[in-house]
Amino acid sequence: MVCPFPLFHMAGWTIALQQWQARAPVVFVTPDAASICEAVERHRATRVYGIPAVWRRVFEYLQTSEGAARDLSSIRSADTGTSATPPELIAALRATLPQARVRVFYGSTEAGGVAALEHDDLARKPGRCGLPSPFAQVRIAETGELLVRGPLVFDGYFEDPDATAEAFVDGWYRTGDLAEFDADGYLSIVGRARDVIRTGGEAVAPSEVESVLASCPGIADVAVVGLPDVEWGEVVCAVVVPADSGAPPTLDNLRAHCAEHLASHKHPRRLAVLDAIPRTSPTNQVQRRLLVEMLS
Repeated sequence: MVCPFPLFHMAGWTIALQQWQARAPVVFVTPDAASICEAVERHRATRVYGIPAVWRRVFEYLQTSEGAARDLSSIRSADTGTSATPPELIAALRATLPQARVRVFYGSTEAGGVAALEHDDLARKPGRCGLPSPFAQVRIAETGELLVRGPLVFDGYFEDPDATAEAFVDGWYRTGDLAEFDADGYLSIVGRARDVIRTGGEAVAPSEVESVLASCPGIADVAVVGLPDVEWGEVVCAVVVPADSGAPPTLDNLRAHCAEHLASHKHPRRLAVLDAIPRTSPTNQVQRRLLVEMLS
């Protein structure tokens, strides 16, 4: 198996444990298309799991002269998921790897595997996340938020009791996703219930990024939101009010500043410059939904 996930990600260490238990090899590679395809060809790998953004890189690479020469015929399982997985990507996977069975997984580092859509259900249940995974208990709260509990759910955030307390309700993990079940019990994600940004399968708290960007030179005010993105599901967008309207900070400035304080998946990928951040008048809270509507 070829695994392009880092080991801090749920998929990375889950795959490592699965392969160890099966006494089967796993090849860890960086998530660039050339490395993935080279590893598949060299090791005659039968399974690859990548988030939609990674598979899109592979599709683009296969259109180049170098990529077109790669032999991926050994692949028998092509898995994706973790972030938004549009039907067009599934169709591209099936067309590119017709010999492979394609599956979609939904989960997170906090919750582990929550649901899976098997190959035979892809055409019958387009856009769904599948049926709940073994050991995962799921229910939908009155608010519409998907809750999960089970032995694979994490215990809490390291040395952050406040974040841990906010993440659970009566022992159930709050995914932050709005969900629904169809008549057959298949799960689908229909939106976000909380401010948490889900980008490439990783959770990002806007307040954490805001606290770092607030100390960036040239910024008078800042807010962070998640904007819909075909490749990543959502991307981190920094909305700033510059201290000097004639010299606003650049996205490169912000990312360089974040590099000293935050993991790379928390760095902003987009930048919007405004005259003022919309906030509620009594509490001065950022009106994130309004910002998303303005910027989408």
